[in-house]
Amino acid sequence: MKILKLKEGKSFDMGKGKTINVLSPEIGSKYVTLNYSEFEPKQAFTQHIHKNSEDVIIILKGSGYIRVEGKDYEIKEGDVVYIPAGEMHGTIAGDEPMIAISCQAPPDMDLYTGVYNKK
Repeated sequence: MKILKLKEGKSFDMGKGKTINVLSPEIGSKYVTLNYSEFEPKQAFTQHIHKNSEDVIIILKGSGYIRVEGKDYEIKEGDVVYIPAGEMHGTIAGDEPMIAISCQAPPDMDLYTGVYNKK
């Protein structure tokens, strides 16, 4: 058992926001990852695909858009977004800051290496 803090962990680059990996195989998780993200207005989380992982994004504060396969969908505080493996996606904050958490299962370790920013 571990008790973790949402704002503590390893930072990684996925756009211009602040994104922290809170839970991953690096600290003992075998089947899921958890990330915490803060975005200023209009900042985006880089578009990417998890080839073998499902993604769940929970909007804790603010609003914006989830871009899936090139189409934008409005998201707001309290929304839970499910992305099946293989769908291109990323978030974009609206006119106010946005805070979200996301989980991937199984873990997609490419997310933390910057590989998606190089495509």
